[in-house]
Amino acid sequence: MDQTHRPVQTSGFAIASLVLGILGLCVVPLGVGAVIFGHLSLRQIKKSSGLTGGYGIAMAGLITGYIGTLIAVAFGVILGLSIVSEQKEAAKAEEPFSLEGTVIPSFPEPGKLREVGEKGVRFYDVSTRGQGVGESMQFRVYLPPGEGSAGSLSCVLVPPAGSNLLSGLSLDGGDYHDETLPYAEAGMVVINYSIDGVVEDDEDTDEIKEAYEAFRRAGAGVINGRNAFELAKQTLPQVNPHKIFSAGHSSAGTLSLLLASHLPELAGAVAYAPICDLESDYGEFANDFSVKLQYPGLPAFMVRSSPITHTDEVDVPVFLFFAKDDERVSLEDGRSFGRLIGDRGGDSEVSTVSEGGHYNSMITDGIPRGIEWILKH
Repeated sequence: MDQTHRPVQTSGFAIASLVLGILGLCVVPLGVGAVIFGHLSLRQIKKSSGLTGGYGIAMAGLITGYIGTLIAVAFGVILGLSIVSEQKEAAKAEEPFSLEGTVIPSFPEPGKLREVGEKGVRFYDVSTRGQGVGESMQFRVYLPPGEGSAGSLSCVLVPPAGSNLLSGLSLDGGDYHDETLPYAEAGMVVINYSIDGVVEDDEDTDEIKEAYEAFRRAGAGVINGRNAFELAKQTLPQVNPHKIFSAGHSSAGTLSLLLASHLPELAGAVAYAPICDLESDYGEFANDFSVKLQYPGLPAFMVRSSPITHTDEVDVPVFLFFAKDDERVSLEDGRSFGRLIGDRGGDSEVSTVSEGGHYNSMITDGIPRGIEWILKH
């Protein structure tokens, strides 16, 4: 047959290139195969003297193949950086958070003094402004009835509760009194304070990531607690600096226990229904790859921000409270935390009630017992 009348055949390499290129957009390693077959098909077509076709198909395969390859390279870079970051975080997962190099903010004059409750308690707000870690904060200071003389009063530092322990919290509009007012009514100064890393829009992934990073830089709120401690020492002469306690419920209880290991100047720490072992509580979630991209270094951060990791550094008395019917937190983890401190000769007490759940038990039984414990110390 005359060669000019032979039918043109589509290059099998071109078809393979296009198929692999399309698949390579989803299964990234296949993009490399698309590039190889694409170039083979173009070479075959060029040498065939017009007997082999499929140039357009080959070019489509090459384009999709290169796109898939670029995606694979970008994915590899991201994965590599994630692994390096995770290894760096893992290397210091057992270390306490560092307070060195963080600035204690300048505390302005207090805001307007207002009354709250029926027993003569007053409170005022203080806000600091700055760009560094812990420099922009809100404080609400409760003063007990009467005028305390210099160094005569105990003080309790209470952060807001309700965090997912991956971001911080601002102070609410003014109705957090149930978890703060009882201490003031018992004769103590109370400082309610904000935690770095606030999320305003919980559907904005960029904002969530930024809040997590801010929360992590603040040592899971440890730096914010340190600043509240400094507010008490620097601006409240009626507070005895040797009788400053931390206290909190749920996520705030977790932070209270972290402060026990990071602020040896505290007189003691009270925690109602805290999560003591975040690695145990968040384990499966923290090791999900997509979660790691959203929260870089999360597995190591869960270890580092777990109170149970730092029991060797706890040199202050600790009081923990749980309801046995609380399904949100682990009583056994709390008991393990207490035992670890006791084994070192430390002062720890775990108090329980049979029922009341996660919140009501704290209001009805926990805080009264916590106040009694503080007064004894």
